[in-house]
Amino acid sequence: MATGKVKIFATTTAFFAVFAIIFFTLSIASIGKFTAQQKRVHHMEQQILAGKAEILKVPEMIGKLRVSDKQKGQLEMQVAELTEAGEEFDETIADLQKELTIVTVAKLVLEVDKAGYTKNLIEARQAVAELREEMATNDGGVRIDELDEIEETLIESSH
Repeated sequence: MATGKVKIFATTTAFFAVFAIIFFTLSIASIGKFTAQQKRVHHMEQQILAGKAEILKVPEMIGKLRVSDKQKGQLEMQVAELTEAGEEFDETIADLQKELTIVTVAKLVLEVDKAGYTKNLIEARQAVAELREEMATNDGGVRIDELDEIEETLIESSH
């Protein structure tokens, strides 16, 4: 029986040795896979942390973008207002140029009229002077007072 027990013991030992080799091989393979996976996880963690830092920048960038959009809208409104104001100023300038032209023409007309009135006044004074001379010789200067009133009326009307 000893040989039967030895055969069983040898067979059992051989099975345990085979199983031990298989388990040892599987454990080494598992440890290698675990080490490789741990390296990948560590690398991914680093990428995630780097990405997280970039992701944390996104809300800040969105805030800056919103602020710049608001400023852009305000600037566009200011440009539109300034454009409208410029158009209004152009219209005002055109109106003022028309008024300047009208005033210049009126001034020229008034200067021409003034020259005519001045000429008429000089002629009237000369006529009054001639009449005074004639009156002084004919009737003793009775009507000279009336001529002075006429001359004053002509002077007042010319102003």
